[in-house]
Amino acid sequence: MKKTLLAVAVSTGVLSLSQPAAAEFFADSKAGLEARNFYFNRDFRQDSASQSKQEEWAQGFLLRYESGFTEGTVGVGIDAIGMLGLKLDSSADRSGSGLLKRDKEAPRAAQDEYGEMGLTAKLRASNSVLKLGTLQPRLPTVQANDSRLLPQTFQGGHLNSLEIDGLTFDAGQLKQVSQRDSSDSEDLSIASGAARAISGGGTQTSDEFNFAGATYKWNSNLA
Repeated sequence: MKKTLLAVAVSTGVLSLSQPAAAEFFADSKAGLEARNFYFNRDFRQDSASQSKQEEWAQGFLLRYESGFTEGTVGVGIDAIGMLGLKLDSSADRSGSGLLKRDKEAPRAAQDEYGEMGLTAKLRASNSVLKLGTLQPRLPTVQANDSRLLPQTFQGGHLNSLEIDGLTFDAGQLKQVSQRDSSDSEDLSIASGAARAISGGGTQTSDEFNFAGATYKWNSNLA
């Protein structure tokens, strides 16, 4: 009987601690579904063009989830994103717009669908948040490209700190990138758009891009 009462007491104690700790995690959570319908038409008029035009039509879906943080000195949370792109119209002689993933078996054609899922762990201490996993940075030093059907994503870590009033500090490291028309992760490069006639002046890649920056807001009218 004593062991049973002790087990109940321990279980009750753990439950009483875990419920408040998780309260903000769920209470501050939010989720949203975004639908995108994208038609792209680019007409090439130069004589040296490899194709006469790029013309594709696609439907995209983005499901985002952002949790709150658990209570305590170090709060823990998680974010998730799921993306799906569906081909509505395309052909081998009109592909390459950046809307759809290339078919590996027929590189000039687009796949019927492609998708990606990303998870991000996040830790909060005081006024600083560290994110690890799938990132979509919006910083002067690096910005995820969101100009097509599905956004570009990165893998890495990002620290955002607001410890000093008016000062925002960002630092981190990016390891890999998933392009806006792909579901595959690859090393970073200055430009990898040979299929779009973009030349970056080299083919060197890296699995480390380190960044850091700070902004200071002097007052509400001047930053």
